[in-house]
Order: sequence, then structure tokens, then C-alpha cells
Amino acid sequence: MDKLYLGVGREIITPEIGGQLCGYSRDIYSEKVEDDLTATAFYFTQGKTRALMVSLTICNMRISLAEEMLSQVEKRYSIPKENCAFSCVHTHSGPNLNGSIAVDDSDFEYRDKIFKPRVFKAIEKALASPQPVKMGEASGDSLVGVNRREITRSGFVKLGQNPWGPFDPRMTVISFINDKNECVANMVHYGCHNTAAGQNHEITRDWCGVMTDALEKITGAPTAFFNGPEGDVGPRLSNGETKGDHAGKLGDISCVYELGGIAARDAADVYRKIYEYKDVRLRAGTRVIKLPLKKKISVKEAEARLKHLTYYYPGEEAWLKRIIKAHEEGEPDARFREVPQRVFALGDLVFATFPMEAFSEIGLRVQKEFTRKKVLCLACTNGTGGYFVTQDAIPRGGYEVETYYKKYVQEYIDGADTELVSQTVDNIEKIAK
Repeated sequence: MDKLYLGVGREIITPEIGGQLCGYSRDIYSEKVEDDLTATAFYFTQGKTRALMVSLTICNMRISLAEEMLSQVEKRYSIPKENCAFSCVHTHSGPNLNGSIAVDDSDFEYRDKIFKPRVFKAIEKALASPQPVKMGEASGDSLVGVNRREITRSGFVKLGQNPWGPFDPRMTVISFINDKNECVANMVHYGCHNTAAGQNHEITRDWCGVMTDALEKITGAPTAFFNGPEGDVGPRLSNGETKGDHAGKLGDISCVYELGGIAARDAADVYRKIYEYKDVRLRAGTRVIKLPLKKKISVKEAEARLKHLTYYYPGEEAWLKRIIKAHEEGEPDARFREVPQRVFALGDLVFATFPMEAFSEIGLRVQKEFTRKKVLCLACTNGTGGYFVTQDAIPRGGYEVETYYKKYVQEYIDGADTELVSQTVDNIEKIAK
């Protein structure tokens, strides 16, 4: 087996102060930089196989932007775009690169002048610094996150804490050492929103930044966070919420350090459990998931809903108008929504990407199908198509369910989560064999 090589590069991607912060209302703008945002690139090469995984400490990016950058990586650096992933940590205290629910009001100036050039510079640093490595990994339970679909006395689902809801406590640390037994880089995987700060006005990586900084200090090597299925998981804060908004106060940066300190301790504990570093085999590739769709609702039904909106969330009106427009323009119904899925395997450790905010249970169900592989699903990777919920969450409704149904003109069929799990398992079996 050929030796695995790893190159790591990092660049600061912090926007200028005054820009819109992504994830909450459209009128929250930055007033201070609490900590710098980063792009950290991991370039893997072994024999003829080349792969790239980039951790971006931003909220999300539009699928079209991700596709554009993936194509540029292939053109500039001859790395197959099928072997590349841009993974966002989902901090709500970063720039807007995904647009609002109804419109694309992304920060285009930041995107073109800071984000793209510096991300590519981080990649170039990684390409210039490969060295032979061995890999070690370990996992342990962490209570940094909690299911956030809190059920009120009246049965309404709000964003809070639901300690009996589905939640994956597994935190995984992957570490790489060189021939001198020096730590080269670390990756931390866990599934949880980076929303501890709440509707604050500071630019911050949120709790994951505190955690990765701490592990960097311990190991002396670049450390990056890769977020797992976090669609229904938020920070387990002492205020009883999953964001630093409490008692009428919007935003509390201290919550970042409260939770980040706990995450740092847990990541350090997991890192110290790594007892063996070994040579591993690299595999990478892309397969397309086909998610079946319902036919779009009729013009008559869309118009009726517009007149009598019984439950409004931002974007519902625009969604109904898009349906009417699609009918007027004769847009045919599609049978499937095609979702490219990247799979990266390092020995028996496997990453599988989702360009969406998948619910925690989806990752748990994928892992259940494998006894000899450790599968780490990545959310918000290569763009985002909104929330992807589980079938049992639908009857209760709530914010994630509403946006899941109204993200696209055509809704997913009932049981679409089973299709996503099943096809993900198939893709892992075919690529990571």
C-alpha cells in the first residue's frame, strides 16, 4: 500500500465589520470581531488518488457557489471535483453566503473579494505542504448538544431543549502524525448547531472555535471542526435554550465560552484516547442520491393558501408564488431531486456528505448499518438545500418541518428520510469498500 500524504493550509476569511450576519433575522449586522473565521484545507494524496476536504467557519453557502468553487478546484489544481468537499461549521455569527429563505441577498462583495480568494489560497498552501502521515482516531460521548425540538404544554414545537429527543452524543477526533511522531493536524467531528452566541453582533466561530483552539494548543497542530447531522440539535446551554437569547436579551457571547469550554474538555479527553496511529488506505468518490418527489400542488390550492395562510413562516408566501409561477411557465414535474454525495474513506473511517441540515437520527441510522466502519456524516457540505427531517417529526411540525416542505416547489415524498439513509449506505458500500 502506498503511503498516505497530507498537506494542510489555513487562511483567515473574516469579513469586514458591518456586514449582515447569517442565520437569524435580516437586520443583524456585525459590530465587532470576537474571533477570526478560518478556512482550513486538508489535502490527501495516496498513489493516484487525490482528495480535498475544507472546513469553513461560516454558516452555509449556496449550492451554486459550492458547485462553482468545486469546478474551479478541478480546473486549477487537477483534483477531481468528485473528490472535494467544502464543509461549513454552521456558525450563525458569520457572513451571509446563502441568501435569505425567499431571496438571494448573499454578501457578494465579501464572497468575491475575501472568501473565494482566501479559500483558494488555503488550498494552495495545503497542496504545497504534503508529508507522509499515519492516522489515529477515537470517539467518546459529549453532552455539548441536545435535541432542540422542545414541545410546549400546548403541543407546539419550538426551538429550545428536548432532552429525550433523538441526539447523537458521539464526538470523534481524527489525528495525523508524521514520521517524527509530530502531530500534523486534527479533525473534530460532532453534530450540533453553532448558535451559542444567539442573535449577537460579534463575528465568531461560536463554541467550535473555542474547542478547536484548545486542541491546537494541546497538540501544536492545526485543528478543524466538521459538523455532523445537526438539523435538530443545538447547544445545551445553561439558560435552557440552544442559543444565547434569554429573558428578552438578544445575544450573549459568554455562552460561546461556556459551551466551548465543555467541548474543549471533551475533545481533549477523546484525543487522549487515541492509542494507535497506523497507515490507512484512501478512497474517495461521488455518487448521486435520487430523492423521490411529489407533484407540485395545483395553482388553485396555492392561491387558496395565499389567501388563508394559517401558519406563516418567512418564505411561505414566496414559496406559494414560486409554485404559481412554475405552473404559468409550464415547468414539468420532476420525479427526483438529484443530490451529489461525496464519500471519503481513510481506512475504516468514512465521511459521507449531505448538502443539507440533516436530522441527527439520519446519521445514527446510517451508522447502524455498519459494524466494522465508523461513519461520520457531514451536514452543510457543498452547499445546503435546507433542513432534511425524519418522517416521525413531520406530524408535530415546527420550524424545521415547515422549511423542509417549503424549500422547493415540489415536496419530498413521505418516507424520504428512508431513501436518504438507504442510498447513503449503498454509496458507502460502493466507494469505501
